[in-house]
Formats: sequence, C-alpha cells, structure tokens
Amino acid sequence: MTTYLAKLTRLSFVTFWELIKIMVPIMVLLRIADGLGWIGMMVPWLEPAMSLLNLPAEAALVFLTSALMGVYGAIAALPVLVGHEMTAAQITSIFMFILVAHALPIEQAIVRKAGGSFWGTVILRVVVGILACWLIDVIAKTTGYLNEPQSIEHFKYLGQPDVGHVEWALSSLQGLGLLLIILVGLLVLLDLFDWLNITTWINKLLSPLLRVSGLDPSVTPITTTGVLLGLSYGGGLIIARANDGTISKEAKFYSLCWLSLCHSLIEDTAVMVAIGGDIWMLLIGRILLTLVIVRLLMAWFDHNPFTGTQRKARDLAAGNG
Repeated sequence: MTTYLAKLTRLSFVTFWELIKIMVPIMVLLRIADGLGWIGMMVPWLEPAMSLLNLPAEAALVFLTSALMGVYGAIAALPVLVGHEMTAAQITSIFMFILVAHALPIEQAIVRKAGGSFWGTVILRVVVGILACWLIDVIAKTTGYLNEPQSIEHFKYLGQPDVGHVEWALSSLQGLGLLLIILVGLLVLLDLFDWLNITTWINKLLSPLLRVSGLDPSVTPITTTGVLLGLSYGGGLIIARANDGTISKEAKFYSLCWLSLCHSLIEDTAVMVAIGGDIWMLLIGRILLTLVIVRLLMAWFDHNPFTGTQRKARDLAAGNG
C-alpha cells in the first residue's frame, strides 16, 4: 500500500504539473483579456453563431480554446461562462464539443502520420462537435431531458471574474486544488478498473459495436484500444502497423475517423462528468453519434461515383467481385 501511495502521489503531481503548464497561461490570458474589455468586445460578433446552438456567445471562446489547447485548456476557459443562467443541456453540449474537438493541431498531426487527412479530420471533428451541440439542444427542447437549470458557480474557482487580483489568484488556486483532487480520484479509478479487469470487459463490449459500425476486423482491436486509451495510443498502433500490409487504406481511414471522434472514452469523459456533464449524453450519446457518422461516411463513399468505382475496381482486382 505504501508503495502504491508513493507511486500515485508521484504520478498525480507529474500529471498535475503538465496540466498547470497548459491551464495557468490560459487563465492569465483570459484574465488580461477580460480586464482590457476584449472579451466584451468579441461577444456581439460571436452571439449570432452561438445563438443557433442556444449557447452564450462566450462558449465560442471555450470551443476555440478546446480546439487549439485541449480538454484542460478548455476547462481553464470555463469561467468566461460565469454569470449566465444555463441548463444541464447547455453545459453538457459544451462539454460534448470539448470531448469531440480538442487539441486538433497535436492529435490530427498523429492522424496524418497514421495515414489520414489532417484537414479532413479537423473539419470532421469540428462539424460533428457543432452537430452534437445542436442535437443535445433539440433533444432537451423536445423531451425536456436536461432542460433543468444547472449552476455553474463552481467554474469561478478557475478564475473568478469581477474581483481583485489577489482574490482572483486565491480562487484560481482553489480551483486548481479541486482539479488535483479530481485527477487523483481519476487515477485511482483507472487503477481500480485495471485491477477489476473492467477495462478488458469494456474493450470486449465495444468490439461488437465497432463491428456493427462496419469497421474492418483488421482495425477493430486497434480502434477499441484507442477509443479507451486515447488517439495518441490508437494512432500509434496504426502507425506501427502501417507498413505491414495487414491494414488497407480504406480500413485505416474509417478507423481514424472513429478515433478522431471518440477516444479516451474513460478518462476525458470522467473529467467532464465530474465537473457537471451528463454521463449518458457524453458516454453513450458520443458512441452512438460516432457510429452513425462513420456509417454515413461509408454510405457516402460507397455511393459516390468516383470512390465507388475505385472500390469496385479494387474488389475485382482482388477477385472479390
């Protein structure tokens, strides 16, 4: 137990330090931008687009930070939403965008190295992220699910607005302390999952679902691993096997689309749920949306005259048709 606690403490603080290097500069920049009135100046320009998703204009800043800096960068930007009355659906839709479209320069570089299109998958993630926000809003308005008000006051601990610099710094430190507690809990949870073999069970549960989505059997194990552990891991496995001839370009493409939209399913989702997101939308909803999108991509490429002809030619050359 002592050895485990020492390992957990060391890993927690190493990971936390990496997060601080991302989050603190963003928190400081947003504080400066708010103090200079820049955020207030941007709001009128952002409001029309965000109103289509039933979100505050400031949500666009969270989206942009997510796309460029990643999940924890987006979390650092959440205080810009403080002061708005929001529903659980609105909060969950913002978190869904963060999960779908984050750290695009880094993660899509991995996709490109694995054989996918950088800009194609960037556009895919942003479009699907926006679509997910719209769908959550439609579901909430139609069914009433997640339509209840939800407090976002806890966001202010990552950079409380409208206070002096000292109070802002103290509230920010408190917020980072709460994040450290969440991080430690998450690391313990992941260890518990491994100890109870839950990760393996989830892996087996996801495999049939990925097959239903039409993925080639050659990439199903790799994709499942990436869905659970992250795009870097799944993309790395695809890169490692890129030249061994066992994975076709087509299978690789659809696998990378899956991984782009739905990866790090346990860790990132747990963080979003811990700070107020709905687990059913963020977990089950994200998986189902990815399945549908990948299926639609397959159908489109099958019926596209150019790509469809290419596929038939490959099948004939391989003796399959």
